[in-house]
Amino acid sequence: MERAYTPVEESLFEAIGSRSRWNDVVRAGNTLWVTGQLGWDKTTGVLADTLEGQAEQALENLKSALERAGATLADVVLTRVYLVDHDHYHRYEPIYARYFPSQQPARVSVVVAELIHHALFDIEAVAVIGDDG
Repeated sequence: MERAYTPVEESLFEAIGSRSRWNDVVRAGNTLWVTGQLGWDKTTGVLADTLEGQAEQALENLKSALERAGATLADVVLTRVYLVDHDHYHRYEPIYARYFPSQQPARVSVVVAELIHHALFDIEAVAVIGDDG
């Protein structure tokens, strides 16, 4: 099976001083695997200050990554959300609902001890494109 890769924009690596590189999206067949999206501005590398700000920006980053790979949020079939505080679930839920207003994908929400770059919110997704079923 042939794979296609949508790399992270180089400006983000420069902005956060990262030496490691990764792809935002990997396409295998008609399935897109979107790496975890944090709540940072991908041109400046600045992480939003609040959970709500990070959730909003991370969902914008997810939307952008999908669009660059030829998909939309409507193509998402599964999301995994990582939080550092159980109480954050109810705070991000209204923001999440705005991005997935009708057909919400299956979702897993996990509370972890810590996220990279001391983030408060991280979301990854699986999308299927070109599937009429």
